[in-house]
Amino acid sequence: MIAATLLLNGIALAQAPTPAIRYRLATEADGPAIGALFAAAAYGDLGVNWHAANVANGWLVADSEGEIVGAIQLCVGQPYSFLGDCVVLPSMRARDEHGHGRPSKPGQITLTLYAVALKMLAEAGAQVVLGITDKPGMKRLLVRYGGISLGPTELFAKGTAR
Repeated sequence: MIAATLLLNGIALAQAPTPAIRYRLATEADGPAIGALFAAAAYGDLGVNWHAANVANGWLVADSEGEIVGAIQLCVGQPYSFLGDCVVLPSMRARDEHGHGRPSKPGQITLTLYAVALKMLAEAGAQVVLGITDKPGMKRLLVRYGGISLGPTELFAKGTAR
C-alpha cells in the first residue's frame, strides 16, 4: 500500500487512506447516495429531495468501491469560498488510515475530505475559505492548521419551495 501526504501551505494535513477509497467530485447521479449517507448518519438535511438535487461539482465524495462513505459540500467563489456539511458513514467515522478507532478525534476520511476540499478551493482561486463546525476536535484541527474563529454565530436555513 502506498500512502501519499496531502499538503496545504507546506503543512501535512492527512495521510491518504488505502487505495480502496477514492476522492472525487460528485456527479449528478450521486444525489440519492449523498441523501442516504445523511440518513445513515442521522444528520439533519432539512427535508431535501436528494433525488431532485443536482449535486454535480458541488460536493466532494469519498467513494469506496462504488459506495459513497463520506461527502463534503464545496461552494466555490472568489475571493471567498465555503465548506459546508461534512458527513461520514457512522461505521467509517473516527478511523485512522489503518481502520483503527480514534475516539473523539476526526477520522481519516474526514481529514482527507477537508484536505482535498481546501486544496481544490485554493486551486479554484479562493483566497479565504469559510466554514462552520461545532465539533471540538475539528475546531482544534482547523486552528492547528491556521484557521481562526470568527466568534459565536448562529446558522440560519430556509427551504425554497418551488
